[in-house]
Amino acid sequence: MKGKFSDSPSTFEAYLKPIVRGIIVGIVVIAILFVLFALVMSFNILPISAATVVSSITIAAGSFLSGFFSAKKLTKNGLIIGTICGFLLFILFAIIGIAAFGSAPGASTLIRLLIFVTSGAIGGIIGVGNTNKRKIV
Repeated sequence: MKGKFSDSPSTFEAYLKPIVRGIIVGIVVIAILFVLFALVMSFNILPISAATVVSSITIAAGSFLSGFFSAKKLTKNGLIIGTICGFLLFILFAIIGIAAFGSAPGASTLIRLLIFVTSGAIGGIIGVGNTNKRKIV
């Protein structure tokens, strides 16, 4: 039947796949950057006191790329998509942190939330604006 609701994919299904892919990209980028910075710190190139700055840069880069890839795939609503990606990454890392260390979230958790959400939103905005506009004939 024409116009039947079940014939077309819902907006939730259309948004879910690119967001999940973006989050996976963000997790991979964060993991790679954490390993690289750990190696740099182990060779005393960076002091251990720079760990908080390095972790903030790492989570910002991962969240940015998460929002960027999700919004680039969807080509619309970059701010919302990037914010969702950043928030979901924050929730994931907060749950892992609480489970691993068994401590309650503190004041630094709010700062990390702002870093995740803001950089994800910026990545989403840039991802929507960076669509490939060339046509191949």
